[in-house]
Amino acid sequence: MQIMNLEKLFKNFWWNATAFMTLNDLPDSVILIGIDGKVKQYNRKAAQVLGLNYDEANNLNFNEIIKNGMDIVRKASDTGKPVFATVAASGNEFYVEIGAVHKSDNYLVSIRDITRLTKELDNEDKTRKFNNEKNAMLAMLEDDIKAPLTSISGFSKGLLDGLGGKLTEKQEKYVKIINSNSDDLYRFTDKFLQFSKAESSIYESDFHTFDISETFKAIAADYEGVIKQKNLDFDIDDTTLEKRNVYTDVPSIKDAFRNIFEVALQMTDNGYILVKLTQPDEEACGKYGLDPQSAASYAEIVISHSGSGIPEEEMKYLCEPYAQLEKGKKNLLRALQLGTASIMVKRAEGYINIYSDSATGVKYTIIIPIEKR
Repeated sequence: MQIMNLEKLFKNFWWNATAFMTLNDLPDSVILIGIDGKVKQYNRKAAQVLGLNYDEANNLNFNEIIKNGMDIVRKASDTGKPVFATVAASGNEFYVEIGAVHKSDNYLVSIRDITRLTKELDNEDKTRKFNNEKNAMLAMLEDDIKAPLTSISGFSKGLLDGLGGKLTEKQEKYVKIINSNSDDLYRFTDKFLQFSKAESSIYESDFHTFDISETFKAIAADYEGVIKQKNLDFDIDDTTLEKRNVYTDVPSIKDAFRNIFEVALQMTDNGYILVKLTQPDEEACGKYGLDPQSAASYAEIVISHSGSGIPEEEMKYLCEPYAQLEKGKKNLLRALQLGTASIMVKRAEGYINIYSDSATGVKYTIIIPIEKR
C-alpha cells in the first residue's frame, strides 16, 4: 500500500463507522499503533502476514513483533518512504517493508512481506559472487589451461612437417584432424577465457595515453593474410580524427577492437571492412546523452562490413553467451567475442551499439572518452 493511500485511509478510519470492516476487506496488511507502541487495531491480513493470533494480538507492543519496530515506524513516517524490517514474532525471522503515517497519538502502518524478494536478491548476490570467483579462477588458470592445447597443436604441426619422419597416408590424415581440432579448441578456449577475465573481479584497468590510429592499424596488420585470402577491401579512415593520442583503458579498447574485427572477418567474404575513427556528431551525442559541445572529448570508432547481416531475432542476445548455448558453436563463439567487446568498452567508460541490415551488413559503433578525468 502506498503512503499517500494510508493518509486517506487514516482520515476515513476515525469518521467511518465501518472502518474496521474496511480494514479487513483490504488486500494489504494494516495496523493501528499508539505512539507508545501498543497495537490498537489491525486487519486479518496483518495477523496472517506477521504470524499472529488474530484474537489475541491486541495490546501487544509493536517492538515485540518487529525488531526496533517503533524506530522503524517513526522513520517511515518522517521520511514518507517504506523501510526494511525484520519480523521476530513468529519465531522464524522473515522480512517486511513498512510504511507509516502519523496522526495525533497514533500511527497507521502498512506491512508488505518481501521475504521472497529478499531471498531472490540474496540468491542473485550469491550467484554474482560465485560467478566472479569462478571467472577469477579461470583467468588465473589461463596459462595452465591453454598450455596443453598449445603442445598438442605444436607437436601435431611438427609431425605434419616431418619432424618425426615420414607419415603414412592414414597417419597424416589423423594427425591433420588432431591439429585442426586442437586449433579450434584453442581458439574457443582463448575466447572463453577472455570473456571470463573481462567479467571477473581481478581485471585491472590500465589508463594511459596512446596513438589509437596506429594501434588499430597494427592490430589489423596481424590479419593481413586473412584479408588477402578473402579478397576483402579494407581501410582505416582517420582523416577526421582530431586527437589521435587518446587517454583511455588501453587493454580494454584493444581487446574490444580485436574481437569485433575478428567477428567482421568471420562474417565477410569478397566484400569490405571499413574502420572509421572520428569524433561523434550531434546525432550521436544526442543518442548517448553527451553534450555536443564536448564532442571533441570523445572518439567514435565505427567498424562496418558487408555481408548478409545478423538476423533480427539474434540481435537481442548478440553479446550474451549464456543465451547462445543452444544456438551452436558459431553463434556461441561470436557471442563470447562480442560479449567481451561490450564489457571492455564499458570498462573504458564508453558506449557500444551494434546495427545490422540485411542489405548493407553490420555496423559496430564505439564511443569512448579520450581525455583524463
